[in-house]
Amino acid sequence: MRRPPVLLLALPCLLVLMPMGPAAGQEGEQTTVRVALNAYESNITPFTLTMQALPVTHDLVHLVYDALFWSQSREEPEPWLAESAEPNDDYTAWTVTIRDGVTWHDGEPLTADDVAFTYDYLLEHEDPGRYGHHIHDIPRYTHSEVEDDTTLTLFFDQAAPTFTAVPGGDAPIIPRHIWEDVDDPFEATDVEPVGSGPFAVVDFVPDRQYALEANAGYFMGAPLVDRLELPIVPQPTSAFAALQEGEVDAVDVATPPELVEQLEADDAIAVVDGTRFESVHLHFNATEEPLDDAALRRAIRLSIDGEQIVEDVLLGRGEPGRDGWLHPDVHWADPDDRSTFDVDGARQLLDEAGYEEGDGGIRETPDGQPLVFTALVAAVQPLHLRAMQIAAGHLAAVGIELTVEAIEPATLMRRRRAGDFDLFVTHLEAHAHADPDAFYFFFGPGSEGTFFGGFGDDDFDEATVAASRVTDVDERRDAIHELQDRFAELTPAVVLYYPDGSYAYRPEAYEGWIDDPGHGHFTKRAFLADADAEPEEQGEDPEEEEPPPPAPDEAPWGLITLIVVALVVALVVAVVVVALVRRRSH
Repeated sequence: MRRPPVLLLALPCLLVLMPMGPAAGQEGEQTTVRVALNAYESNITPFTLTMQALPVTHDLVHLVYDALFWSQSREEPEPWLAESAEPNDDYTAWTVTIRDGVTWHDGEPLTADDVAFTYDYLLEHEDPGRYGHHIHDIPRYTHSEVEDDTTLTLFFDQAAPTFTAVPGGDAPIIPRHIWEDVDDPFEATDVEPVGSGPFAVVDFVPDRQYALEANAGYFMGAPLVDRLELPIVPQPTSAFAALQEGEVDAVDVATPPELVEQLEADDAIAVVDGTRFESVHLHFNATEEPLDDAALRRAIRLSIDGEQIVEDVLLGRGEPGRDGWLHPDVHWADPDDRSTFDVDGARQLLDEAGYEEGDGGIRETPDGQPLVFTALVAAVQPLHLRAMQIAAGHLAAVGIELTVEAIEPATLMRRRRAGDFDLFVTHLEAHAHADPDAFYFFFGPGSEGTFFGGFGDDDFDEATVAASRVTDVDERRDAIHELQDRFAELTPAVVLYYPDGSYAYRPEAYEGWIDDPGHGHFTKRAFLADADAEPEEQGEDPEEEEPPPPAPDEAPWGLITLIVVALVVALVVAVVVVALVRRRSH
């Protein structure tokens, strides 16, 4: 029997030892990532949002759309659709240069005319919605002048010193050719969500799932993921169970504190820490007695032990709410703001305001009305429920009876708008803290109705307006600190806690998750190649810097390949030589 050639015998060994091609999710292979989304947001347009997916609603929108800058959470926002923006001397006008060659998802060119149309359209439709309030209110946009396809000037009725943050780093730019014939954008649930962002919506089933596909021609580089599938999973317990079972690859919201260590110990799951500048707070119906009394509201704040709530509910993964509202990590916040827990001080305030103890130890108003209230919480927010159950015990200690009622999120929204509540709990993200005009829009003249409690105070209103007109950044920060002090005195709301963010995912599906401060991990920057670079580093030529040498125990694949090939060739040569010697000896 003829022996096979030695090289053929060696070939299988060579193939086995050679490094394989790229792993799943790397170059040359389609990647789909499934992320559990906590609520349905209609057809994902800036006008039709339900806002029930907070705190991720804004970042979901900005997967599909782009603002001029990124983002409102940064003290110095990064140019995005805009290449630059220059103010006039008094900051009442900004000349914006946008990127050339950007297209909408449907292939139409995005021009300065679309930017002008967006601001005009938001001004025309004055329902504040999520994105219109900085267009038709302080600073009120008035008009624009388009110079050419990439240049325009936006004009405001007062100084807009923080334009690059809000509205420039917040409001999504929309296409004129899609929206110019839509008369009522807030009812336009059948309009196709065409944006310019890194992902395009290709399909959605109401209350069930979204499907997004990568915009391969995205001006900031093609996304690292080809397709996002977003099943709607409202209950956190169900979402994280699906993650552990491998049914989804990530969850949009922060991991419940009791699950963090368990997930960190799971080899198939990784956790990235980050922050959305989130806050969870208690709001009062300040339009009705007796909660229209600042002394009573302040006494309630002093009665609540934020440290205990953080320890018992968050297991230490967060900070107790500050008296002055703003998240301590935003650049506008007063570093001296504190969380005050003072039961004796609360009792003294109640005594001085005439709330005396009645039957059963429950205090009463001067006209005999018992201080008995109900706090509404969303049924899908177990941490909110636990926090308020603890707070109810704190209030009982000063003679206030509080019942906590869990209801469906949509019902809670309706009752907030109708003013049908004593108190309610909700949560917000960066926009409620990083926006320098947050006090104006949430608790001042810009907050209409009872959606955030209906608080009103003439002096506070005037102070919020005055702060908005300050153009010097340091002076603006001082004015905001004074508003924080006044907020603590009036207590329109009580921040219960600021949760830390620990976001869980399955790295075998996608490893690119990062923390983008103010946005957490579920953000457009997490899907872009230079997402972890500092703004000044983004877009640099990678050839300008030599890559660092590999660590001794991390030899590159190329070197390993050469060594293996050399060994195999040497083995083959040796076998051939031995065979030839034996043949000649015969």
